[in-house]
Amino acid sequence: MTAPRTLVLASVCCLALGACDFLIARKSDDTDANAKTETVAPPTEDVAGIQPAADDASVVVASTANIDWEAARRDMASTPSSSRETTGFQVEAEAAAPPVPVLLPTGIVVPQGAESGVRFQPMSDGYFATYPGIDYDIIVNGTNEVLEIPGDSPPAEDTALTYTPTMTGAQVSFSRYGADYLVEFECKSIEGGEADCISENEALEVTRKLVIAGTR
Repeated sequence: MTAPRTLVLASVCCLALGACDFLIARKSDDTDANAKTETVAPPTEDVAGIQPAADDASVVVASTANIDWEAARRDMASTPSSSRETTGFQVEAEAAAPPVPVLLPTGIVVPQGAESGVRFQPMSDGYFATYPGIDYDIIVNGTNEVLEIPGDSPPAEDTALTYTPTMTGAQVSFSRYGADYLVEFECKSIEGGEADCISENEALEVTRKLVIAGTR
């Protein structure tokens, strides 16, 4: 009986030793895995350190343009009164006039019976005028509101005409007397998804014929 018991006891000891070796090996593997995980973790970057400072961004603000009223009055005085006749409305003068010199188109044809659609509306920052046409309507806008960077804007100067095609027709923009002007041409009909009721040359020619019809 002693020999079998001895064999059983020896087997139990061997199993226990084997289990201890397994636990020790597994613990060692887990430690190595944790060490590897910690090693490959990327270092945390200081995000605040790479963001641009708020002071570096240029701030654009809206401001009221300085209008050269003297130049506007000179131009109006040199323009024949017959060229300053408007259709369906009168532009107020002096203090009651809009805050920008009023430029209006000349030589355009308003369809018979559409004179009632001609409109002139003074605004707090300028004005707009609408003229119905056969193929397109004309809308003239003038404003003294400008966007600029404080301390970094040169004095306002007259600018050349800039033609831009649009989804509904075209528009021409420019600056004069310190004010900004926009002449829009809205097509009566659009075929094939394209508004081609007016050419670039025609739009520029209408804009070139604008005359000063009112000033302070």
